[in-house]
Amino acid sequence: AMQHKYPEYCLPNIWPRKQLPQLEHEFRDLGQLMVSVGLLVAQQCDLYVAKKLGKAYQANKLTNIISSSMTCKARLLHYFPITDAEKAKLAADDSWCGWHLDHGSLTGLTPAMFVDESYNEVPNPDPESGLYIRDRHDKQHKVAIPGDHIAFQIGESSQIHTGGLLRATPHCVRASRKSNTVSRNSFAVFMQPPLDMLMDLPVGADPAQVGIAEWKEGMDFNHFALAKFASYY
Repeated sequence: AMQHKYPEYCLPNIWPRKQLPQLEHEFRDLGQLMVSVGLLVAQQCDLYVAKKLGKAYQANKLTNIISSSMTCKARLLHYFPITDAEKAKLAADDSWCGWHLDHGSLTGLTPAMFVDESYNEVPNPDPESGLYIRDRHDKQHKVAIPGDHIAFQIGESSQIHTGGLLRATPHCVRASRKSNTVSRNSFAVFMQPPLDMLMDLPVGADPAQVGIAEWKEGMDFNHFALAKFASYY
């Protein structure tokens, strides 16, 4: 029933069990680890929001969302090298992945891994390539995640559920301008509300402060996500 009602989120995964039998187990283990750390981050976010909004904010809302949702999703992300025929793309800062906002509650990211054409891990060939974010003052920053760390960024669902107090992180990925044979790989876990959860505001919050064009009062998360997909595709 869930697969029929929510095909964007609930269709089964396709695992290459014959070609790469260890992938499923390790993928799930890493994803669960990142969610467990994400819960610790969510707890701190909840404390911060409650301190600012008091009883208008439902206690432990973000923590409860992440711990109860059955549709957190993870993706292995592969960024192909920019070929000679695509060199014009390199003029843009977001040549590997365009500027965007995640629409879930919280996103966990591993450090990037760079590999050559023989699938050997290599250093990033271009110190300027990689993940970039914009802060609340629209200033751009390059993000370098250390090899033994996990990074987290806020998504638009948290922006809605806190009435705009927490803000989703604009981000993009810049391609290497010094090599057309090295690809980038990462792993992202998107922690998000249950699909039927109401995308409501704290008590007394001004809807005008939300700042997300696709959100409308009365939406559940599924309809909000569909509106976001429509805006991109």
